[in-house]
Amino acid sequence: MPESALAGLPRLVRVATELRFRGQAALGIAVATAGFWAFSWLLNEPMRELESLLAALATGAPILVISLLTAGRRVDEALRRTLPPPSTSVHETLADARDRRTRLAGIVVTGVIVLLMFDILTEGGGIMAGLVVGLFGGLGLVDRIEAERWERAEARREARLFLLIRPHALSTRFGTAQVYELRRPSHDRDMAYQPGPFDLGI
Repeated sequence: MPESALAGLPRLVRVATELRFRGQAALGIAVATAGFWAFSWLLNEPMRELESLLAALATGAPILVISLLTAGRRVDEALRRTLPPPSTSVHETLADARDRRTRLAGIVVTGVIVLLMFDILTEGGGIMAGLVVGLFGGLGLVDRIEAERWERAEARREARLFLLIRPHALSTRFGTAQVYELRRPSHDRDMAYQPGPFDLGI
C-alpha cells in the first residue's frame, strides 16, 4: 500500500504509553515554570508569593481530587466496552510518534511562554506562573497515575490496549474515549502450534 494512503489512516497508540508521555511532558512544564518563578524571585523581582501558591493550589487540587475519584470508574467503563482494532487503521511508528509529540510540545511550550510574558508585562507577580504550575502539575500527576492503571489492566487481560488518533491530529482525546484491545497469544496457544515428534514426516 502506498505511504500516502497509510498517512491518511487513523493511527493506533497504546493507552499507557501515550498517557505516560503526556504526564511526563506536563510535569516537565510545571517544573520548568516553577523554576522560572524561583529564578525571578531570587533576582528580587516583585513576586507575590502567597497569591502564586494559592493560584497553584486552586488550579491543581480540584484536578487531582476529581480525577482520582473518577479515574477508576472511567477505566473500568472503558474496559467493559473494548473493541478489536479497526481494519482501516495502522500502528503509529516511532518516527511518527516522535514527530507528533515534538510538534505538540512546541505548541504547548510556546503558549506557556506567552502566558509568562503576559504575567511579566502586566506585573502579575507570578500568579500566572502559579496557575500554570497547578494546571500542568495536576494533569501530569493524573496522567501518570492513570498510565499505571492501564498497564495493570493490560497485565490482567494479557492484551494490548490502544487509542485511536485521527490523521494529522497531535494528541488523543481527553476524557472517555473508545479503547481497542488486541489480545496477546497465550503460551498454551503458542505451544499448540509447535511441531510434535510425529510431525517430522519420517
